[in-house]
Amino acid sequence: MGVRDEADRLLHRARHGIRRLLPEDAYLADAHTHLGLDEDGMTLDLASSLALMREFDVRRALVFPLHEADRAPAYRKPNDRVLEWAAASGDRLVPLARLDLAESPVEEAERCLKLGARGIKLHPRAQKFTVDDDRLDPVFALAEEHRFPILIHAGRGMPPIGDHLATVAARHPGAILILAHAAIVDQERICDLVAGRPNVFFDTSTWGVADLLNLLSRVAPQQVLWATDIPYGNHLVSLALIGSILDELGASDEIRRGVFGLTLEGIIRGETPTMTDPIAPPRWELTHAAHRVYTYLAATVPIIWMRQADNLGVSGLAAGACRTGDEVAELEELITTACALWEEIGPGALRGQIWDVTRLFQLAQIACFCPTAARRSYLCA
Repeated sequence: MGVRDEADRLLHRARHGIRRLLPEDAYLADAHTHLGLDEDGMTLDLASSLALMREFDVRRALVFPLHEADRAPAYRKPNDRVLEWAAASGDRLVPLARLDLAESPVEEAERCLKLGARGIKLHPRAQKFTVDDDRLDPVFALAEEHRFPILIHAGRGMPPIGDHLATVAARHPGAILILAHAAIVDQERICDLVAGRPNVFFDTSTWGVADLLNLLSRVAPQQVLWATDIPYGNHLVSLALIGSILDELGASDEIRRGVFGLTLEGIIRGETPTMTDPIAPPRWELTHAAHRVYTYLAATVPIIWMRQADNLGVSGLAAGACRTGDEVAELEELITTACALWEEIGPGALRGQIWDVTRLFQLAQIACFCPTAARRSYLCA
């Protein structure tokens, strides 16, 4: 069997295995997806998005434009395309209007709402504004009036925003705020300020197991929404990530149903969930072997994302660390297959060629923190 065949076998096993992490009657709704062509070259079209949703049984998804080259003025053309694609999706895609605060944001939001938009996307990093910008206040007021969600980028590349977000949430309690990427930009402060607030939610589109464990230890599980960030993320890893954590924690089916989609469906309908206590403990223990594997993988994945050679040899160290303990021995085939596939593809590969390599590495990372869930699902034949 060639390395490509072995990678396909492991990924096929994972695709089927993650079903064991979901309630039998799970309703999957994705809180974070894009369509279009980004300036950085990332792209996703309607047919491909719907095909992936069908493959993973995703019923609905919030969708908005990428950082498109023809976004001026006011993101009008990209918004119109997404509205058209959402209308053609049979209500599978729920469109959000992306705004630029420098170009008539309220007028564009109102225009898109009349055409079928059901929320707003704000990207402070890409559009170069801060969450406390005075121009945002009428946007939040509009969201409060119509009781629709505003999805806000809260990932890498930004200054801390916790205090500003808390002020907005308190000033506009009827505006539904969804903080993208588990709010990793300022997670501790944000959680301190908005835990339990019925109008603030966090999507799970991040790569770190520790980020989501920390989030679930600090906020109500009803504030957490499964998300892919596709085309930057993917369904397989995003489901394995939050699914494994919830399974390892022994979360109830009711909580899992909410995280995987029912809470988002309620938000779309203007409903407010009842909040409960956080479900994760304040500490999470890893064996020394699992910690070693995870640490080397954490150094490996950014190298692959940047499509560079692993000159430090950290991926090989991750594979070697699997031979130090039975609890991580099962991860060796994921890691060695990923290493061999990366060697076959080679540095400088096209972006789309690296995804299976990173998926294998990321599945191994998740298993370091959630060994029982991983063995029960995607490490099983």
